[in-house]
Amino acid sequence: MYIDPSTLPFVGLEKVPPIPPRAARLYADHANRLAGQVSRLLALHPRIDEFLNGNPFRLFEVNHRNHGAFVAEVLRTNNFDLLARALPWAYHAYHHQGVPYDYFAVQLDAWKQAIRDQLPSAEALSLLPVYDWMLSVHADTILAAERYQSKHPVVPADLSEVYAHIVESLLAGDHLTVLDHSRALLDDGMPFSHLLQAIFYPAMVEVGVRWEQGRITVSMEHQATTMVYLVLSTLYYKQPFPAARRGRALVASVSNEFHELGAWMVASCLELDGWEVTFLASDCALETLVQTLREEAPRFVALSVSLLSNLEAARETIAALRAALGPGSDTRILVGGRALLTAPSLLDSLGADLFLTDCETAVSWARTLGESDER
Repeated sequence: MYIDPSTLPFVGLEKVPPIPPRAARLYADHANRLAGQVSRLLALHPRIDEFLNGNPFRLFEVNHRNHGAFVAEVLRTNNFDLLARALPWAYHAYHHQGVPYDYFAVQLDAWKQAIRDQLPSAEALSLLPVYDWMLSVHADTILAAERYQSKHPVVPADLSEVYAHIVESLLAGDHLTVLDHSRALLDDGMPFSHLLQAIFYPAMVEVGVRWEQGRITVSMEHQATTMVYLVLSTLYYKQPFPAARRGRALVASVSNEFHELGAWMVASCLELDGWEVTFLASDCALETLVQTLREEAPRFVALSVSLLSNLEAARETIAALRAALGPGSDTRILVGGRALLTAPSLLDSLGADLFLTDCETAVSWARTLGESDER
């Protein structure tokens, strides 16, 4: 998702004064309100039609909310290298959706106005240098965005041909061909979990890369995701379910997380390996998750975080789960998802017991719990 910061021509970030904890906390607490004002300011801008370039205004509204949550994470963790890496990707991805680069400078000015309007003056003054820096490197960010190269996923050489056929069939809306290829792989002995991990996970990463490159629309990306659910659900119920039960597990995406396919893959693979899984779908309310934890007393909880902007939601979720479990509990809390694959340095700040990279790893780890630990 992000490029190597050593290739960036950015200067001056080291001169941005440290952000006081109170200012970082107020920014995070008001991020959605700040984003709302930014959206209102952009909606009234005389060049808004040019900026949208045929896209729905919701594209900007979502971007502003994600921006606020992401910058809150940067301020909270003082990880400004992450900000430097993210800027070129954001410019690159949205520019390839037809958004002119000028939009970003206007948006950053709007954030400055919202911060001045909504936050106390002392805290606002301490936050504005961050936005001044982003504006100062606007031209350099454009150059970095033009050089940005999206990373295509790597698949095993022996699967590359069928993988390519599946990707193209997904984008063409041909779910029957995807289903035929998948059945053939399973008939040849490929485990269902490996089909998910070696074919469909990289396929969806590839779909995202093509969106970043402007080669497909958001609607095509959503269509591909829907088709993956259709195909995998069809195949899932044809798999042999073990009679023996290993214990209870709880799998969920954190609140405000709408990318749930990775969590679904983990839940499905655990079920097929003998776990009694409760799967809570996208944007799971924290209260629902805590209540389910108390009612079911699972052996472990697996949380999915796809967006860096949702790391604080993950942090709050883990803290709430810890409080509900109490100090004597042996229930483990696991995290996974692309957010942590992108920024593994942030893992320690979440408070989870373990980070698992994929659904096959999750199954392998769960087997280590042993029958004596079952509930």
